Amino acid sequence: MLFAGVRRQHIFAGMAKGIPLQWKDFTRLGPLPGQIGTTAYGAICGGDPKTQTMEYMCAVEVRSFDALPQELGRMRVPVVRYAVFVHEGPVAGIQALWQQIFSTWLPNSGLSSANTPDFEVYDERFDTATGSGVVEIWLGIESAD
Repeated sequence: MLFAGVRRQHIFAGMAKGIPLQWKDFTRLGPLPGQIGTTAYGAICGGDPKTQTMEYMCAVEVRSFDALPQELGRMRVPVVRYAVFVHEGPVAGIQALWQQIFSTWLPNSGLSSANTPDFEVYDERFDTATGSGVVEIWLGIESAD
């Protein structure tokens, strides 16, 4: 998949404030050139536990990067095997599920991260007006062998 949108670096301690502001900036953009559907994605890449930082991208899927304004972020999401988790309720609580995935589920799964962008899926089951609903978390995985 090809993602286009707003990419920003965040410190872990500031994500609860910074990411909602980033989503506000992203929604102001309106539909992007070549956009596919209305599903939005929150892609995470480049996490660094040592510096307590990560990169987050508010995005939509696009057919091509060709017609996009230069200031927009771009991301290629490779085809890999994914584990899919479901968060229901206010999006403010999604960080707890992310922590559970990495601290409990992944270490006990016999699998490892595929070291690809992981992402949240915000489709028609999520209400942007209330900030609540169903959000899927897609984690790229591979055999731990």
